[in-house]
Amino acid sequence: MQFVTRHPSPIIAKRPQGQACLERSEGNTNPSPVTHHRHCEEERRSKLITIVTLYLFTFLPLTAAAWGASGHRIIGEVAESKLTSKTKKKVEALFGNSSLAMMSNWGDFVRSDSAYSEATDWHYTNLDSGLTRVAFDTLAVKQDAGENIYRVITLTAHLKQHPNDTNSLKMLVHLVEDMHCPMHLGRAGDLGGNRIRIRWLGRSISLHSLWDDPFVDFQKLSYTEFATHLKRVRPLKKVVFKGDEATILDWAWETYQTTGIVYASQPDTGKPYGYNFKYVSLLEKRLVTAAEHLAAILNYIYN
Repeated sequence: MQFVTRHPSPIIAKRPQGQACLERSEGNTNPSPVTHHRHCEEERRSKLITIVTLYLFTFLPLTAAAWGASGHRIIGEVAESKLTSKTKKKVEALFGNSSLAMMSNWGDFVRSDSAYSEATDWHYTNLDSGLTRVAFDTLAVKQDAGENIYRVITLTAHLKQHPNDTNSLKMLVHLVEDMHCPMHLGRAGDLGGNRIRIRWLGRSISLHSLWDDPFVDFQKLSYTEFATHLKRVRPLKKVVFKGDEATILDWAWETYQTTGIVYASQPDTGKPYGYNFKYVSLLEKRLVTAAEHLAAILNYIYN
């Protein structure tokens, strides 16, 4: 699976407020009151659109961004410590010496680029609750309710054959991390918890959003501090992966089983400190397990 790399648009310098309106009026040596008024109204309308856009991106939660920037970086930072020297050297070369932690968010960042629109559904797999393991294995690899598990399987196989495909590697890293976030294997009926509203520190957010950013950020640690903490209190296990689909399904099944715990946690969200005390262990385990499995996949591909 090859991804097309696109160059970013040049940054356009901004002028002071009101200057554009004045310039348009001054460009006409004798502007009529009507012309001047129209130009100023256009300027005000443009500013209003900008303000509204900034508000939406700042205050409304994204619906399918597992873990958020900090969570992804924590997983990448911990996983890097379990890479073999050969794997680490190869991955760093492909990433232009960028760390695995910093590259972990690439899969979310490129969602703003239409060139990657095909990957919109790759970040989650929506599944009904109460599935048997047999039913889970069948539904997990279908592509009609999100493709996260399916894409982890196919990208892993693709990279084993084409290990220098940098963009596929960036995407795989991100999707493996997504697969370990409980709400990204949540129920289809509520869009993985996106339709379930809760109160968290006085804000109305979704249950899905809570496990993206706010719960991780509640720990008040940088991603490197959190990663260091996890490596100290939760020693990483060496996981050997042989490239088989069944193992990836085992990992996804483990995540799926934790979704019920997160759904059941909804009544506890009104008391954040109590919620943290009760569920931070699950959060830490999900982050560490994701790191162990990500490292195992990368060592399989590059070692």
